[in-house]
Amino acid sequence: MKVSKSAKEKTKEKILEEAVNLIIEKGFKNASMREMAKNAGVSNPTIYNYFSTKEKIVFAYVEQKHKETAEILQGIEDFHTYSLREQLQTLIETELELYLEDREFILQISDMVFQSGGLKLDALYGNNEVFTDMVADMLSIAIEAEEIPRPPFEEHLPRLFWDYYIMVVAYWLKDDSEMFDNTTQFIDHSLGVVEALLQSSILNKANDLGMFLFKRHLLGALNKFSVKKTGFSKMKRKLRGVLDGDE
Repeated sequence: MKVSKSAKEKTKEKILEEAVNLIIEKGFKNASMREMAKNAGVSNPTIYNYFSTKEKIVFAYVEQKHKETAEILQGIEDFHTYSLREQLQTLIETELELYLEDREFILQISDMVFQSGGLKLDALYGNNEVFTDMVADMLSIAIEAEEIPRPPFEEHLPRLFWDYYIMVVAYWLKDDSEMFDNTTQFIDHSLGVVEALLQSSILNKANDLGMFLFKRHLLGALNKFSVKKTGFSKMKRKLRGVLDGDE
């Protein structure tokens, strides 16, 4: 009998729920896929149809929270009236609220990434498309509304914001203040800096300075090698073509 898509999704969610609970109880290393399957009420082969490794469960959990956050934000009727800073702050605070009941699980992930090295941070990037797409949309709307000028390297900003978000999560995990008040203040102050940078022309001016130094000095240095080094000459021509295309 063919299993419906909704039934598969419910099974996936059940496995994730029981896997997170077991990892919180026993630790990532000691929690077995076999016991996760048993607790979720599925067979051993079935759990591997959904997740080939425990690491895949971690990635799926993060992706699921991004999707839940997106649904919550879409359900805020006047969200489109929020400023860019308010939208970004709501995004972060919503995710942290969703993580709250599984804070011990997130702490274990953090330790694996930043201390034991058991989980590569880069691997999480493949599961944050929903998050970066939300940020990209917010930035695009803010630019179109002329809330901020179009920044250089606009396409890279969503991933940079993800890096900032990871820093916020790491701070939150160490925060023992009442109601995580320190984290709230950290987000508020740091987003104030982000907002000031985006609204000012400093990023564009810094980009102009960097491009000037790159063109006038790096390409000049490459030119010294181009007489005897054919490879450097080809590199110089390629770089100049790319840079000229940006002008």
